[in-house]
Amino acid sequence: MHYLYIGLGGFLGAIVRFTLGQALSKRSKGTFPTGTLIINLTGAFLLGLFLGTPAFAHIFGNGLLLAITTGFLGAYTTFSTFSYEVVRLAEDGEIVNALTYLTGTLILGLLFALAGHALSGMLMQLTR
Repeated sequence: MHYLYIGLGGFLGAIVRFTLGQALSKRSKGTFPTGTLIINLTGAFLLGLFLGTPAFAHIFGNGLLLAITTGFLGAYTTFSTFSYEVVRLAEDGEIVNALTYLTGTLILGLLFALAGHALSGMLMQLTR
């Protein structure tokens, strides 16, 4: 049954990523991959939030938590697209954008995951 939850979550996550990525790319100017950056940062934050405390497993149950984290967020975020975009920017001679995107995604991704984790802990404290 867990595979079904993960598959359904992944299906939805991929659709949301595609839809949001398209909408963000229409709004951004230039070649900087703003859409992928925003998607990956919000995904890191949400994963930190949902996995930051065992309370979410009790609230949602293991099946739904797997659907959200492994399924939805696994398909929503995209390391492969991020990697390709860094290579593409570098190949196009946009070294500053490539390095900014690379380091920004890594550093901000960790900070967003940490912020989600911290918020999860605060929410846990409020519910006690």
